[in-house]
Amino acid sequence: MDNNTNAIKVLKENNIPYSVMEYPENGPVAAVEVAEYFGFGDSADRLFKTLVTTDRKGGYYVFSLPGEKRLDLKKAAAFVGVKNLQMLKPDVFMELTGYVHGGCSPLGMKTLLPTVLDESAKKRDTIYVSGGRVGLLLEIDPKVLENLVDAKYADITK
Repeated sequence: MDNNTNAIKVLKENNIPYSVMEYPENGPVAAVEVAEYFGFGDSADRLFKTLVTTDRKGGYYVFSLPGEKRLDLKKAAAFVGVKNLQMLKPDVFMELTGYVHGGCSPLGMKTLLPTVLDESAKKRDTIYVSGGRVGLLLEIDPKVLENLVDAKYADITK
C-alpha cells in the first residue's frame, strides 16, 4: 500500500517521529471497528476521527475527536464562533481537503483550516489519526499535531 500521503510528508518534512499502523482498506470502516480490529480495548478513545464541517457561509472547520464519540455540532459551532455547522458534503470534501471521506487526516490538507482537537487529547501521550487514506493510521503526540495545524482544544463531544 502507498504510504506516501500528504500527512506523512508533513511529518517527514518536519522531522516528527510517528508510527504507522495499517488495516485492510476493505476492512473496518467506523473508528470503533478500527479500534476493535487493533484490539485497543480500553484505549479505543486514543483513535481520533477527523470531521470537516461548514457554516454554509464559506467557513470550514476541522474537528478531531475520539472515534467512539459524536461531534456536538452546537458546542463546536459555539467554540468557533458561528451560529451553526453542518457536515461537509462529499462532493466538496475531496476538493477542499485532498482526502477521501473515511481517510481524512488533520495533517496535510490542501488548505489549512481552523482545527479543534477534543480536549481529551491533552490527557494522552499519543493518539492515532488517519494517515491520509483508508487503512492507514498514524500514532503521534497530540502536542505535535496541535503545533503543526495550529489546533485549539475544546469540549466538542456529546
